[in-house]
Amino acid sequence: MRPVVFDGCFGWLHEADGERGVVLCNPFGYDALCTHRGWRALAERIAAAGMPVLRFDYPGAGDSDGAEDDPERLAAWLGSIEAAMARLREWTSVKQVSLVGLRLGATLAALAAQRNVGSVDSLVLLAPAVLGRNYVRELRAHRQSWLSTPAGMNADPIANPDAYVEAFGFGIHGEDIARLAAVDLCKDTHAPAARVLLLDSSNRTRTEALAAHYAAHGVEVQHGPLDELDRFLVEALYSEAPASAFECVTTWLAAGAYERSTAAPAGGQSVAASDDEAPALRLAGTRATERPVVFGAYFGIYCEPDVPRAGAPAMLFLNTGASHHIGDGRIFVLFARRLAALGIASLRMDLGGIGDATPVASEVTLDTIYSDDACRDAAAGADWLVAHGHRRVAVFGVCGGAFAGLHASARHAAVEGAFCVNLQKFIWDGDARAPGAHQFASSKVYWRAALNPEKWARALRGQSHPLRIARVVAARLARRGWLTAAGWIERCTGWALAANEARDLVRSIHRKGVRLRLVYGDYDVGLDEARIQFGTRLAALHCHEGVRAATLPKLDHALFTRPAREAVMADAERWLFTELIQAAPHTGGQSARPAAARASATPPYLDGARL
Repeated sequence: MRPVVFDGCFGWLHEADGERGVVLCNPFGYDALCTHRGWRALAERIAAAGMPVLRFDYPGAGDSDGAEDDPERLAAWLGSIEAAMARLREWTSVKQVSLVGLRLGATLAALAAQRNVGSVDSLVLLAPAVLGRNYVRELRAHRQSWLSTPAGMNADPIANPDAYVEAFGFGIHGEDIARLAAVDLCKDTHAPAARVLLLDSSNRTRTEALAAHYAAHGVEVQHGPLDELDRFLVEALYSEAPASAFECVTTWLAAGAYERSTAAPAGGQSVAASDDEAPALRLAGTRATERPVVFGAYFGIYCEPDVPRAGAPAMLFLNTGASHHIGDGRIFVLFARRLAALGIASLRMDLGGIGDATPVASEVTLDTIYSDDACRDAAAGADWLVAHGHRRVAVFGVCGGAFAGLHASARHAAVEGAFCVNLQKFIWDGDARAPGAHQFASSKVYWRAALNPEKWARALRGQSHPLRIARVVAARLARRGWLTAAGWIERCTGWALAANEARDLVRSIHRKGVRLRLVYGDYDVGLDEARIQFGTRLAALHCHEGVRAATLPKLDHALFTRPAREAVMADAERWLFTELIQAAPHTGGQSARPAAARASATPPYLDGARL
């Protein structure tokens, strides 16, 4: 597969020699984040069957130019599908083009095909949103449901739902809400292609009506189930590609092809172009350029400002969990471009097996995310930045990415700063993968629930398990007490009663001179882990001047809300300038004061915190 850029959009071309090509139309927002690995697998499967494939990000989404709140997004998305079809014909020898879309991407594919009758030979609609108004309601319902969970209990409702609707960090704005709500595929499309494959499970009545509508207009329609959809549209870490459906899609597309040929092996070897040959995306409104880079088994997007800021470190963004390099709510893209406007370069990186790294892992687990390999992968990203002229590097990560960045900062000589958001574990011990462990929230959530009569009523009805929760909280308190007592005895007597690898890690980071910022949401379970390791008010961090910890208001775990993302970006920008740019000489290197001198100072270690 080969990275490509066209009309402000970033994409991947999966090459093959057949005369029929395929454009994949992404689902919207969080659905696209969840299904990225499976969507790539579908592209590779189709290419292996002899049909070249182009998958890409819509304007204002993924790695493409623009923002989600730019006006007329719906029109821009349809225009980008048309541009993708034209580019696929231009770059390959295809004579016919098919569209394959998932969820809202299927709706857009049908609309684009109808606008270009005769240009689209075959159309695959996977769980399409037949009625736009129902899809808008679904987004609002997802948001409301999330607000009732521990992850969203600290977030504010959307102030004006008529001007903004979103789910899990991705939204639709302004007049586009009404435009989308007005879509009805049975009215807006009639015979968008000669052949249509329609697979769905959740809205069979509406899709059956759509299939009958197309058949009445002379379309050859095949309608079937998509029973694996629920396992596909979940968090990237747990998402399973619908193998049966994808086999059906590939076979159906190939059956209509005039020519079959042998393509690149499934698994798609990335074509590594030199920096001069790599396609470039010029960012409108920002004096910067982005280029896709392939180095070893890794992939990244390098964001380079026209006028670099002297002495500033480059920022390395690391995957959140199993999600690819754009981050939840697209935060890595937003922050990279914000930094570029300030003259700071960055690399949004896919660690080994994740996103667009090669080969892609068939399965990603918590053990993968918190592995030593992931930490070495992060160091490889720092190596790439150093090799391209950046002697100083800072890392930015959320959750699992924070873990990899933390350990990379301890190991890599060029990494001088680490900004870690909602870090769950300092040392991976496997506890979080125990059955049911992921269901437990922070202790603060449980104390708050204990004051809610409705929670007790649920317990009496057998809908919650207070005794099991009490055991979890008690175990946390006991572990914190033991580590605190052991630390006090060690300080007083020099006798080490218990190993504390987390404190050893932070101590080594401090000695190296790294500036470390730990940021948490008030209700994040990672804050419990930090208190277990370093005390209720993280007092064990007192002696490490370069280490700061803080809670930020309205910060949910995955930064799904716009206020959370804005708070993190503002805090990270302030930290970057005060701790790494203004505090260091422009000759490159570490902070102006040596580590020993910094250790003797004791400024407030909880900078702006409410711990």
